[in-house]
Amino acid sequence: MNVDDLLEKQFNVLTTFEINPEVDAVAVTKTRILDNNPRRLSFVLVNLGAVFISISPQSNVSLTRGIYLVPNGGTLSMVWTEDFMMPTFEWWAIANGANANIYVMEVLTL
Repeated sequence: MNVDDLLEKQFNVLTTFEINPEVDAVAVTKTRILDNNPRRLSFVLVNLGAVFISISPQSNVSLTRGIYLVPNGGTLSMVWTEDFMMPTFEWWAIANGANANIYVMEVLTL
């Protein structure tokens, strides 16, 4: 039995995933990194750049208003079973220097 079968058996759901569905870099101006999606079960964000990134589910994200992802690997992950509705929200980011590469992976219901 594979993981897809186990998910369908235990949770009655089929899933898929996407990598960098919106962007692969964060600018020094606010950047939408994930759109609002009620099908999103979880996501992982990784700051691949050499500068700080601040992220928030609010579009007024700033370097002093949000969750800090440290340079070179700062990570945030969310899953609906622990974070309830938060994974489904629209997520915004801003970098404190030149465009910062970001890795985004989301898991969605089919």
